[in-house]
Amino acid sequence: MADRPVRAAVEALTSLRAAAVAEFGALRAATVGRAARVAGGSGLPGADGVVAAVDDAAGRTLHAVDAEVRRLRELVRDSPLAGRRPPLLAPSGPVAGGSSSVPGLTAEPPLTAGVEYAARPLTLPADVDVGFARQGGISDCHLVAALGAVAGRAPGLLPVATAGDGAVLVDVPGRRYRLRATLPVDGGSGRLAYAHGPDDATLVPYVEKAFAVYAGGYPVLGEGGLPVEALYWLTGRPCWLLRLPRAPDEAVLALVASPQPAVACSRPFDDDPADAALAVRYGLAPVGHAYTVCGSDDDGRVLLHNPWGLRHPDPLPLDLFRRLFTRIDWCETDDDD
Repeated sequence: MADRPVRAAVEALTSLRAAAVAEFGALRAATVGRAARVAGGSGLPGADGVVAAVDDAAGRTLHAVDAEVRRLRELVRDSPLAGRRPPLLAPSGPVAGGSSSVPGLTAEPPLTAGVEYAARPLTLPADVDVGFARQGGISDCHLVAALGAVAGRAPGLLPVATAGDGAVLVDVPGRRYRLRATLPVDGGSGRLAYAHGPDDATLVPYVEKAFAVYAGGYPVLGEGGLPVEALYWLTGRPCWLLRLPRAPDEAVLALVASPQPAVACSRPFDDDPADAALAVRYGLAPVGHAYTVCGSDDDGRVLLHNPWGLRHPDPLPLDLFRRLFTRIDWCETDDDD
């Protein structure tokens, strides 16, 4: 997987640190002995000053190695935002009926203004691929891009939804959500208000509804979030992020081309009109946005899918991708990958 070269470097530096400690220890002992012999034969001061210089050199060297190890580890793993569950930990307690086989009906998650609930049966999409989920009227690109990433690269990890007894059950790893068979619709047109599929199947909006229960309502979901958290909620697999400004080109390209579901996050361009214009020129939104990673072309350009379902970016040269994006969130699909 994409982070293995980084992990190998961490292991190599850890071994190097242990060897350096041993070498400095031997040098210190030899210095003390030699300085003592010289001082004893000539009446010069003892070894304290020389030993202090060796200790200082050892401290600076080991500090540099430790700093490099920390930097490498941060390339592939990050702490979540305050108040959010760390992506590698299981949910701390049952939510909305918990993990029981037949949980009670959940309360309907709060809606945004102008939206209401209407009865809609569960229907499954004809095809499941990167474009089977489209973002609707709230800013939950982190979830919809994650859905597309899992559908495109590991569809077997998608949540399972079933209908019965006037309810829709949505199963994600460790959780079962028993939802009322209603979906958010626009109060005027009656059309689905939020995430949906291109063929009007309702699997995607029911998965989104379960995630809205988890998040605390659609208004909260619409405030945006972390793709790494959405990927974990969807798959239950170990999830990571790669910070692009500090990652080597080889790690970025390896992750882009890997079979792991991945989501790339563009940076905000509020204070950078030049890069905002450049982003628009390549078909990117001029704001921070999440895109499903689809691989690379023969020229090594990064291919992205917009969860809006339209205005997909042009292939991005690697240097431009690194300039306009901040991170790639991704999840493992197999322990042996």
